[in-house]
Amino acid sequence: MKHKIKGDIISWNSSIWDFNYMMKSIKEDEDIDLSINSYGGDAFIGIDICNTLRDHKGYVTVTITGIAASAASVMCMGADKIRAYANTMMMVHNAQTFAYGDAKKLRKSADNVEKVSQAVLKSYTNRVDEEKMKNLLDEETYLTAEEALALGLIDEIIDGDPEEVESELYENKAKEFNNKLAPKQPEPSSNIDENTLKQMFAEFKNELTNELKPKEPIPEPAPKQQNLGTLFLNLGGK
Repeated sequence: MKHKIKGDIISWNSSIWDFNYMMKSIKEDEDIDLSINSYGGDAFIGIDICNTLRDHKGYVTVTITGIAASAASVMCMGADKIRAYANTMMMVHNAQTFAYGDAKKLRKSADNVEKVSQAVLKSYTNRVDEEKMKNLLDEETYLTAEEALALGLIDEIIDGDPEEVESELYENKAKEFNNKLAPKQPEPSSNIDENTLKQMFAEFKNELTNELKPKEPIPEPAPKQQNLGTLFLNLGGK
């Protein structure tokens, strides 16, 4: 099975709906080739897909084609093999939430989100030491492909160009990531040696001198002399 998950990790994302639908009919030992390009979203959807991939008996390969951030990085952890293009990234952080209410409700929300962060942490510990991973989550860490490989979060770096990421939940961060993908215009070279500069100046000077030099008047062509014999012969014939 070959599939791609992109955009925000939310239940109404069509690529996630398609993934869940395909998993219902896939053979239990069929290999899965899953591409991921997402800035994240719902932590529990990420955990669910991670565990779905872990439980699958076939060989699962995940390829990061742009960025695997937040819940999208959690999904990757369910693969047997994680690959990433050389110029892609992974981002990991603790769970986040929106909260309102009195002090008691806010404290309860803080306690709850800490528990979700513990669940998120456990998603990575089959690859990275728990204490090291906790520090990465606490710091909201962006990792290049090389850094993720060194930590063991991915298994292989492949060549290629990353894709732009789509996101409504993390629109500003998505734009920031996409801007990094824009090709840089080469700066004009200013390495002109002294001899070349002198030659250019001399040619310019010659052109300027020729332009300013007074022009000789072009003589008008002398009028043709009429052959008088021919003229008289013509007159005599009339």
